[in-house]
Amino acid sequence: MIDANQLPSADGGLTYCAVHPDRETSLRCNKCGRLMCAECAVLTPVGYRCRECVRGHQERFLKASRADNVIVFVVCALLSGVMLALVKLLPIPLIFLLLLGLPAGGLVAELAFRAVGRRRSRYLGEIAAAGAALGAVLGMAVGVAIAVNGRIPSLEALFQALIRDWPALIFAAMIAGAVYVRLRVKF
Repeated sequence: MIDANQLPSADGGLTYCAVHPDRETSLRCNKCGRLMCAECAVLTPVGYRCRECVRGHQERFLKASRADNVIVFVVCALLSGVMLALVKLLPIPLIFLLLLGLPAGGLVAELAFRAVGRRRSRYLGEIAAAGAALGAVLGMAVGVAIAVNGRIPSLEALFQALIRDWPALIFAAMIAGAVYVRLRVKF
């Protein structure tokens, strides 16, 4: 669909980018015919397209609803929280935490992805990683509370216990990172 004002004039007039009217161009989107400058052009396997056509194509694959985002957040938080509570309660050596961190994150991501029927959203990776990180911190806090004879420790004591347990923090970071990498949208 080419607009009449985007066509060059009969006298050989100049054409300008539709988004940046101060930039002269002759490059057109190969889908809609819109004039675009080099900054606005997106190289695709079939040629240059404008950002709007690329975004419209991407949106066809993003079918998740807001409820799906909430489900992913909750599932990631619960699963990573349980894993970190177990890590705090069981004396697991650092080498095993390092070896199990990425597969554990992959498992959390896969279960969360299946919980929403494999639907994706633009920010699914970020939402899932935030859920995993929050769940991990809460799981560590539960583990600390259980470890001190079931009493609820003060916030200062809880914070100090969490900082002292840096292997569990590394394990939590590995889980959150693996969840993000597995569920991010790569367009």
